[in-house]
Amino acid sequence: MKINNYILKGCLVLSALALFNCGDELQKADQDVEGLTGEGQKPNVTASIATTSVNEAGSPQVAINVYLDKPVDFDIPFEAFRIGGTASDADFSAAVGTIPAYQTEGTIMLTISDDIYPEDTETLELEITPSGIPYIYEAKGRPTVSLDITNNATDNFTFQLSWDTEYVDSDGDAHSACDFDLDLEIYTAAFGGPLATSYNDCPESITLSPGDLADGNYWLIPSFWTVASGVPPATDFQIPAMMTVGKPGVWIETVDLTEQWDTATGGNQEGNPDAYLVKYVLNISGTTYTVTDADTGSVVGTGRMSAPSVKTPSNFVGGRQ
Repeated sequence: MKINNYILKGCLVLSALALFNCGDELQKADQDVEGLTGEGQKPNVTASIATTSVNEAGSPQVAINVYLDKPVDFDIPFEAFRIGGTASDADFSAAVGTIPAYQTEGTIMLTISDDIYPEDTETLELEITPSGIPYIYEAKGRPTVSLDITNNATDNFTFQLSWDTEYVDSDGDAHSACDFDLDLEIYTAAFGGPLATSYNDCPESITLSPGDLADGNYWLIPSFWTVASGVPPATDFQIPAMMTVGKPGVWIETVDLTEQWDTATGGNQEGNPDAYLVKYVLNISGTTYTVTDADTGSVVGTGRMSAPSVKTPSNFVGGRQ
């Protein structure tokens, strides 16, 4: 190859001055990839995925390997885009992978999202595409890979409360309703406890594993603790609280509590007598969890037990003092 002869002569003349690394230049020339400009010179790209089926439990990662049929003298970043299947963009995330210059293989790491919702097996079809480089230098081909995502069904029970929304203060500045303090607590049927709490997060969340609590009935109590922790809104509003209960991957129910609290009445610290919502009962029977509305006797979530006979004492004020 003439270019090799030219570089070799340059190396012999300039080696004493050590102006550049001849070995690197010879390697580049041998690969014959410098200055790609034609469609026919673009490398072909293929891809494979490490597995074709994965369970979403624990948000696992799956490697997508991307290959070129010949190296080039610049880095090529690749991305994975969803083009089909029953999964949504919320079910995964994909990091940008790169095939370094003078190499022919790179990896895109795919992270599967674990969630609490009961789902059938979802399918995910992805297209691998060069990213962020001029079209003339792109690799040829848009390979696809496919993955089945199976449901994560657990024997745990989840109890969550979310209320995140944006509001403005009197100056027109935006704030998160998470600045207001809402809580979760679990009590015995006779209001002993609390046995489990969530006080400092948004959303608040409690997870029970089999054996954490003995079989029996328990109160699930969401509450509005204080409005003082947030900047006062320009206009008072009802807090968009949503309570979620269920057995992740088996059954999940969400209850809208937006009518329960507003910023005008405030929380328990502001003297709101309705700050504690004493309404929902959890029955545990082995790994079967049933949530019942004690006011109506209706079952909120799938279960086998009826509403408990215990009643709300008139002096109940909750466990967070």
